[in-house]
Amino acid sequence: MNITKLIKPRTIAIVGASENAGFGGDTTRNYLKFSDNLDKLYLVNPKRDEIYGRKAYRSLLDINDDIDLVILCTPQKTIVPLLRDAAQKNCGGAVVFASGYSEVGAEGQVRQQELIEEANKLGIAIMGPNCAGFANYISGVFAFAFPFEDRDRKGNIGFISQSGQIVLSGLDSPNMGFSYAISSGNSCNVKIEDYLDFLVDDEDTTVIAAYMEGVTKPAQLIETFRKAAKKKKPIVILKTGKSNKSQQIAASHTGSLSGSDKVIRAMFKRYGVIEVGDLEELMGTAAALSWLDELPQGKRTVFMNVSGGEAGVTADLAEEYGLELAEYKVETKEYLKSLLPEYGSVNNPFDMTAGIGYNTSVLCEAIRAISKDENVDAICMNYTITPEIWDDTITHMVEAVQIVRAEENMKPIFWMPFVEHTRHLESANILCRAGVPLLPTGHYACKIMKHVFDFSTLDFEDMVAAIPVKKYPVSSAMSEYDSLCYLKENGVEVPPMAVAATEEEAVEKAKELGYPLSVKINSVDILHKSDVGGVKLNIKDDDGLRTAFTEIIASCSKNVPGAKLEGVLLKPMLDAGAEMIIGVNNDEDFGPMIMVGMGGVFVELFEDIQLAPAPLSHDQAMTMIKELKAYPLLNGYRGKPVCKVDDLGKLLVDISEMAANGKEYLKELDINPVFVTENGVSIADGLLIAYEG
Repeated sequence: MNITKLIKPRTIAIVGASENAGFGGDTTRNYLKFSDNLDKLYLVNPKRDEIYGRKAYRSLLDINDDIDLVILCTPQKTIVPLLRDAAQKNCGGAVVFASGYSEVGAEGQVRQQELIEEANKLGIAIMGPNCAGFANYISGVFAFAFPFEDRDRKGNIGFISQSGQIVLSGLDSPNMGFSYAISSGNSCNVKIEDYLDFLVDDEDTTVIAAYMEGVTKPAQLIETFRKAAKKKKPIVILKTGKSNKSQQIAASHTGSLSGSDKVIRAMFKRYGVIEVGDLEELMGTAAALSWLDELPQGKRTVFMNVSGGEAGVTADLAEEYGLELAEYKVETKEYLKSLLPEYGSVNNPFDMTAGIGYNTSVLCEAIRAISKDENVDAICMNYTITPEIWDDTITHMVEAVQIVRAEENMKPIFWMPFVEHTRHLESANILCRAGVPLLPTGHYACKIMKHVFDFSTLDFEDMVAAIPVKKYPVSSAMSEYDSLCYLKENGVEVPPMAVAATEEEAVEKAKELGYPLSVKINSVDILHKSDVGGVKLNIKDDDGLRTAFTEIIASCSKNVPGAKLEGVLLKPMLDAGAEMIIGVNNDEDFGPMIMVGMGGVFVELFEDIQLAPAPLSHDQAMTMIKELKAYPLLNGYRGKPVCKVDDLGKLLVDISEMAANGKEYLKELDINPVFVTENGVSIADGLLIAYEG
């Protein structure tokens, strides 16, 4: 649905406009106070002829003009009749503040569905119901129901929230400047994905911040993320509403380790979406990105302090949050030494002492020298700007930053305080105009810089997500033999194997395969074979094979009565190596997700996994492997052989392509363990669950 008339209306009517407290009065006052678009504003109240000195209309139908947007400040029972009146005025958008819909239970859900059906029939895009409205700072449209402080908030951040109070918190933040601030509420026929897509396309919005509780249009969301990644437009999301799907018991390790909450985070990572943990981090990250004139080209940072104590604190914070400390070139270091008093020393974090911090011209020279160093990508000034005390240090530091930022080819500069204060407004405005983000205090500041650096250096590799078109409710597991055959038929290399229904057949097959062998029960009804005595390893001769066959059949018959036993699966013993797991979980919203992690019996104990959407490129596969905590075990840890990690990456790619091609068929795949050695990779076991339909 087109939401242009909703977000960027030409004509607006406030229905229920008033001078009293409440939605009608607060919305009217907000509009009259903040809007630049009063010539095309119509106030509607059947009981009033005039509101705040402006003509009031008894009905929408009395207005002699088309109305793009109606702001409905009226009770739930009036909404549908008012929408029908609005449709006669060629209305394309409506803000509905009324509650009593899906948020109140079954009866409310019925009312919301009726609202959706009526709005769709009329062609009206609804913001809400149960929302706080929106503010369009570009066109000067203020359809917002809560009162807020009178100050300039225009900027380049597009802010969306499924909570009205969170939008109000954003509007109260002194560092946030908005293109649009949107409270989507219950999101009946316009979803958060629609607003995100609008803001990605909007030229006045350079940063998008969102509070998101759930996803209803996964394919559209991914396409929007792709579009933003291609434009290098940052999206910062605070995500809540974790799904219970991740808690459900699954037939495979993969299913239990890759629930939908992990899936959405994997999608964020693939497309460079910045995920944050709370509102402070959300607003701080969005504000920093919006203040920067240009993004850093790397992560190497110099931290400039005016005391050794603060330099020590900064060093610990940088290490804790993985911020890379730049190493000066020799000539830079020597030049900085020449600026310092005798008791100073040149390090990073840099204790520049009062000798530099209290001298604007000298500080400018120091910043210039650091910025010109090719080993430096960014600079962070560390000093607390207090609300009222405008001391010499703050004066000189802010002035120096302002001067150098006006010069060409300067590296990006951040400002990190050590103690939280209401910021000195004049200094904050100077830094904002200079493109220098004024961050929150230490821990938040470092998180925010890490987000900026990770986003700015993201090398986006566009891969089309394999989202299934059809959804099947029924699935069933294959035997290990059939699972491995499916892999082989779809281009994945598997070791030699054979199935034997009798002892004699097993001995005959062993002649082809060679000893030593692994022997496992072959049954579609027994998924975890070792739990029921269904596995024997390192069988070295015919007699041992006969004994293993007999014991496996007897044990499985006893422990799983009624299971269909199809004999045993024979495979040559594989060279032991690092045990890894590779899995596929076909998420019902986002399609097949590829998992890799530490395997064997430790997979669910350590949960050391990486997750990404299929398909994968080789670089993406290698990144997943290298981000595992267990990666050193593959890379010659404590003198052990260096494993063929490239072969593991190729296997991941092959499985991801198989999963993408089989997105309508394959539900889950669990390959555990995969042995990784200095000679290559070998699949030791596999379980595939397929959809039926």
